[in-house]
Amino acid sequence: MKILFISHDANRAGAQIFLLNIMQYFQQKKMSMHLLLLGGGSLEKDFEQICPVSKYPNEPANTTLSLQDKVLKKLKLKDSNPNQAAKEALKAKLQSENFDCIYTNTIATAWVMPELLSYLKAPLITHIHELEFSIQLYSSAENRKFLFDNTTKLIACSQAVADNIIENHGVSTQKVEVIHSFVNNADVLKRAAETKQAAIRRKYGIPEKAFLIGGCGNAEWRKGLDIFALLAKNVLSIAPENIHFAWVGVKKEGEYYNQVIFDVIKMGIQHHITFIEPTPEAVELINCFDIFAVVSREDPFPLVMLEAALSERIIFGFEKTGGCSEFIEQDAGQLFPYLDIQAMAQAIVSHKTNPTGAQGKRAKEKVLTLYSFENSILKIEKLLENLS
Repeated sequence: MKILFISHDANRAGAQIFLLNIMQYFQQKKMSMHLLLLGGGSLEKDFEQICPVSKYPNEPANTTLSLQDKVLKKLKLKDSNPNQAAKEALKAKLQSENFDCIYTNTIATAWVMPELLSYLKAPLITHIHELEFSIQLYSSAENRKFLFDNTTKLIACSQAVADNIIENHGVSTQKVEVIHSFVNNADVLKRAAETKQAAIRRKYGIPEKAFLIGGCGNAEWRKGLDIFALLAKNVLSIAPENIHFAWVGVKKEGEYYNQVIFDVIKMGIQHHITFIEPTPEAVELINCFDIFAVVSREDPFPLVMLEAALSERIIFGFEKTGGCSEFIEQDAGQLFPYLDIQAMAQAIVSHKTNPTGAQGKRAKEKVLTLYSFENSILKIEKLLENLS
């Protein structure tokens, strides 16, 4: 079987790392693959070590045409769309591959599917990692309808995602299969065991002896970086001594990030919270946390939660946010009413005073038995086999 994988970009984030893990597994199985990237990112070289990678031609930035170019365009002596030749070359290349299957990853690829499916005739698998807010944000109604209508099989990364797609987008239950997202368990366990916590804390400017509450994800409203700052303020108002907060994966730019920093300074907690840029040492940092806080407003099935579970970190999260409550249930951490920051803050202080490792051990056990790489990748393999 020959598969065309499609990714919206190659940034170091959950869905992209998930796709990388899938492709690395199929590389070991000698599967023939090709990747189409719709955007760039730091994982490009990792993907290129697996299979050939093509890039979708980006639209040119706003440029001011010279008077000569304007005249040539008017006389039809200059191509009005300089990307057209690149798109035609991509079309010829992809058509020549004769793919048996197209596997598109995330709703953010929906915009390109009408064009690709106009000349690629192969069964389409769509892997959705988003709940409703992100679906609305990253796709137009027209494009997502086209995607869902033309999908042979749709993989939902959690039951929450499946329920939303079926209920709000009318996708047939027969089309949808829940295959929970996973991480490379063996790699995470090895890295966690080898983590030198004191050295990692020093490297990233985290107090070595402080009780550490951590979060991880992009600096965006959905992930709740602003909620994390408010949580820090609430905890510090109860127990200000020897407590620190760290968030991993923050690009220190943009309006939202600047707004959060504004609040952090106004609240006077800037010396108690560390923001860390995206880093390949996220697992090592998570292993330094005493509590892993999932403060997302919406999160389908966060992979960093699984990494925290494998490190036996206790996980705190909010109800009605997606995959967090689906994973934690009653035994693998603590859940609080949606955005009840005060309740979570009180629980953090209580756990600091009376720590227990039972929930962390159960979380690790769950990943290894119910949400393992092996379980999910075998389901994906079987799905692919049934297409042929």
